[in-house]
Amino acid sequence: MKNNSKFLILSLFLVLFSTISLQAQRKNRVIQKADQAFDAEMYFEASELYKKGYNKTKNKAIKAEILFKQAECYRYSSKFKNAANFYKKSIKAKYDNSNPIAIYWYAEMLMTNGNYEKALEQFKKYSKKVPTDIKSQKGLKSCQFAIDWMADPTRYVIGKMNAFCSRSNDYSPAFGNRDYTKIYLVSSRKGSSNDNIDERTGEFFTDIWSSSLNKKGEWSKPKAEVAPINTDNHEGTLCLNQNGTTMFFTTCQSENKKELGCEISISQLKGKLWGSLNKLEVKVDSNTTIGHPTISSDEKHVIFSADMDGGLGGKDLWMVTKVARGQWSEPANLGIAVNTPGDEMFPFLHNDGSLYFASDGHVGMGGLDIYKSELDDNGIYVSAINLKYPINSSADDFGMIVEKKSERGYFSSNRKTWTGEDGVENRSNGSDNIYQFELPVLVITLQGVITDTKTGAIVSGANVKLVGDDNSSVEVTTDNTGSYYFDLTPLVSYEIIVSRENYLNNKVTETTVGIEENTDLVKDINIDPIKKEIIMPRIEYDFTKWNLRPQSILDLDLLVITLNENPNITIELKSHTDFRGTDQQNLMLSQKRADACIQYLISKGIASDRLVSSGKGESEPYILTEQDSKREVKGGFLTKKVFKQGDEMSVSYINGLKNKFKETAHQLNRRTSFKVLSENYILNKIKEIEEN
Repeated sequence: MKNNSKFLILSLFLVLFSTISLQAQRKNRVIQKADQAFDAEMYFEASELYKKGYNKTKNKAIKAEILFKQAECYRYSSKFKNAANFYKKSIKAKYDNSNPIAIYWYAEMLMTNGNYEKALEQFKKYSKKVPTDIKSQKGLKSCQFAIDWMADPTRYVIGKMNAFCSRSNDYSPAFGNRDYTKIYLVSSRKGSSNDNIDERTGEFFTDIWSSSLNKKGEWSKPKAEVAPINTDNHEGTLCLNQNGTTMFFTTCQSENKKELGCEISISQLKGKLWGSLNKLEVKVDSNTTIGHPTISSDEKHVIFSADMDGGLGGKDLWMVTKVARGQWSEPANLGIAVNTPGDEMFPFLHNDGSLYFASDGHVGMGGLDIYKSELDDNGIYVSAINLKYPINSSADDFGMIVEKKSERGYFSSNRKTWTGEDGVENRSNGSDNIYQFELPVLVITLQGVITDTKTGAIVSGANVKLVGDDNSSVEVTTDNTGSYYFDLTPLVSYEIIVSRENYLNNKVTETTVGIEENTDLVKDINIDPIKKEIIMPRIEYDFTKWNLRPQSILDLDLLVITLNENPNITIELKSHTDFRGTDQQNLMLSQKRADACIQYLISKGIASDRLVSSGKGESEPYILTEQDSKREVKGGFLTKKVFKQGDEMSVSYINGLKNKFKETAHQLNRRTSFKVLSENYILNKIKEIEEN
């Protein structure tokens, strides 16, 4: 966790060190004062004193410790490049011999600076020195995930909100009303209620500011809120109720350079001014500091960040529930799916109940990353999902807010570079800035051409109906090119139903589930002419056999669909043999083949009186069509050099082929086809019932 102004609202904890004590060794007065400032978390002042103290001592062990603490000051002040440089210097000065944690933090700073390859090396080095510390494994995973995520970014588009930003730290945006035309934010820019410099950060004290959107779509220059909201102390991360009439915000008291703790204050809007402050009465230990509030849309729950007994370590997210006016339940920890031994902060409750928050304890890209967690059926938050790149970066990313009905909103980051929608890399000043993000609408289209199964000719005037499992339905008619076109919705499965006079209806499926980028789907569809015989190319038979091959079942299953889609038709199934064997044998064999198909259709629920089987023996040799060049039969693909459109698989033709092609020709003769006999099955059944 880094302790620039955005973290002051919760930074009440002394830095822990597992070093060999150097207190017994003599330190000059400057270094002693630096240590005192460091222990008081006055990192800006401590850093300046360490610079002076370093040159005033010759003790190598003390020098190594100063380098390490100088790095710590930079880390807690979010000056990551300087921090990495001084951790490296402390390691070179052998500080890691007494405290290998320097290697770990050097790796963390390399990762935070986006140098993932070098960070991997240092995490491995730390893992060898301290194999029992699982932090190194998290670091190794984080580096690899970050490399992968940057290589395959999400579709989020981000842009820096220059209207909100200054040269100072600007962060933690909050919606000010229902229509998102007012934004509150926290800033350490000049012009706050306390223009003194905070010696802990070297920056101005943080205050709450606001900006409004005018009719031209332009944001106003942020304006500082007045008392009682802003004071001479730090005012930090905030939230408002849906109407923008109640503000919950973090207030941190300090006196004589000492932090006295943080609490959550509440103010009600009185006309155009904010009223007196009330404290969020939370049952916590008197020494516990809390902050970073977010309130549910029904105003019954508040989630905040705090380091207190019963947590998982560091700052955890906790929830309180309203029990009466001004009274709240005891805090409940959000559990291991959300909280870690690290820090979880900057929560935001969406209207749908999902929770966005920042953490440095989960696997991430470096620094703080933004995560999303959703409620299960029992009202428990499960699984923290990293929002990946470009929402997250190697730097600190935090304070996300999301609009109610769209994947759009704002977040904070101290990244030094960002890539816009145009793909151009832009530079930032490295301080906390506010960014806008949006997930563009996923564009998925479906198009295709309807053709005649028998001839391959395009079919104009066909009705193509698209039915989605989201209850959507739309239909078009094919033009003179036989084409159709639809815009599809993400995460929906569709049925495409094609119908035309004198053709059998056909139905195919398509889905957009799993599609995560703009996609143009193409699905050409064949429809069968009613008056023509339809060959089922996958229904083939072994020599002298009538049992159905596995691929034959595929064609019969499609025929079941066709019959169900066209309940008014009856069909004749015709099966054939090659010319080997006697005429009588082949007639019997072909009938068995037709009957096997009929029995399968009946087993799938097709009425037997819609089906007629006919065994033709070897009496109707197969004649090749234009479509046969695309077919694969047992024995290989049909070759245009051997088999040509119009060739009849007669005895004389086959006997004239080379032996290697004869079995392919025989296979073409061993086939099954169907044709429609009538189109008034239902009407005839009704008449039958009436006559009886």
